[in-house]
Amino acid sequence: MTRVLIGGIGYRNLRDHSFGIVLVDSLDTDGWPPGVAVEDISYNPIAVVQRLQDEPTDRRFDLAVIVGALQRPGRAPGTLSVYLWDNVLPSAENIQEAVTEAVTGIISLDNTLVVARHFEALPPAVVVLELEPDAHEFGDELTPAVAAALAQARAVVTQLAFEPSIAQSISQGSLGAERLRHTGVVFQQVTDGRSPIH
Repeated sequence: MTRVLIGGIGYRNLRDHSFGIVLVDSLDTDGWPPGVAVEDISYNPIAVVQRLQDEPTDRRFDLAVIVGALQRPGRAPGTLSVYLWDNVLPSAENIQEAVTEAVTGIISLDNTLVVARHFEALPPAVVVLELEPDAHEFGDELTPAVAAALAQARAVVTQLAFEPSIAQSISQGSLGAERLRHTGVVFQQVTDGRSPIH
């Protein structure tokens, strides 16, 4: 039996940055294959590491499907990028920054992936669904462009839950050599593809 983790990452009630949580909350997992776990993993990345490492050795996940919002320069809001993570970590200095952010309670898609891979908690195969956010203020509604991506994301994670072997046919992608430094939560509309506070 292939064990699959579908994990959503984000901040609740922070509009588009809630995308990963909204997705896992919307999944009706009745009738899903045994071994599929759907979880909100929006807690301290160190705690995510501990949760994954607590799985019995013979019941570790074979595939992780991780969903969240992440800003990238020049990408249109609502863009959903799906890739098989190449598992390439940033420099040792950036890994240390990620661990420091984790200890201080920063929650982000890239930070969680870097920390969990560094501590060898993730399975070898990780499919990332990375959503370009638009609105960053408090609120419980996704912007229209981001809401439109929800059905596509739901279809992808559902297919991976039922057919985990297709993960290997997904194009590889990277978090990028230069990771965003997260110093806090964005509470504004982003107009230039980046934010001075994130």
